Amino acid sequence: MKYMLTLFCCTILSLQTLLAGSNDTVTLYTASTHPMQYYVSLPDGWTKEKTWPVVVVIEASDKEYRENALRFARVRKNMPFIIVAPYNLNNSRYGRRDPKIFPYSSETWDYIEKLGDCRFNLDGISAVVKDVQEKFNGEEKFYLTGFEAGAHTVWQFVFQHPEKLKAAAAVSSNYNRNSCMQDPASFSNDLSRVILPVMEFTPELDSLFGTRAGNYGQWKNAEKAAIDHGYKKVSETLVKGKGHIPLPQEVMDWFYALLTEEKKE
Repeated sequence: MKYMLTLFCCTILSLQTLLAGSNDTVTLYTASTHPMQYYVSLPDGWTKEKTWPVVVVIEASDKEYRENALRFARVRKNMPFIIVAPYNLNNSRYGRRDPKIFPYSSETWDYIEKLGDCRFNLDGISAVVKDVQEKFNGEEKFYLTGFEAGAHTVWQFVFQHPEKLKAAAAVSSNYNRNSCMQDPASFSNDLSRVILPVMEFTPELDSLFGTRAGNYGQWKNAEKAAIDHGYKKVSETLVKGKGHIPLPQEVMDWFYALLTEEKKE
């Protein structure tokens, strides 16, 4: 009897450990209609009986795609977000065609080079989100965040497809209009741009992108482009005591606050 109680307690403990570690689990998929690959982490209590908010996290020039998915999953806790981390491009030329960094085949790289990084990201992420809707009952509109070079893609979506987004958070953001926004005609005129919440998170101690750093001007250029094109809810948060990091906790807390406010309406 004592042995069985010990075994029962160990089983319960193992189950609790497994559940507690659920935020360390990500699964790799390939979009059904596009060669983009992506990681997914489902929230605790996920079921297909209801819809779930989706957060797409764009990796920076470090190209640690799995770790990027995990860092957001680990701070999610009881928030109901599906985390999606695509193998995005346009975050520096480093590692292209390197199978240790990217899972893409030579044929896919040939396709990418022909299409261009900006179009590959735009089409790929749109296809990924559609798959997440069908596989995991994700919501149609999604939250989007990107750190440093990953913010090129954030601003591309903000400026070209605001109607696809619930909100966007850029952290220490790169913005070079020659990257994906060379053509002034590519800026959206959709009315959703007027009410889309867009937040720039600036770490106070960031020596590269902080308020006293030379790269800070990239965010200011993005802010000006947003204002010039009719975006009304673009703002900045100065995060005290933090350096050059992607701020997953601060971003997720902001998304959750927006979600909570939306449910009250």
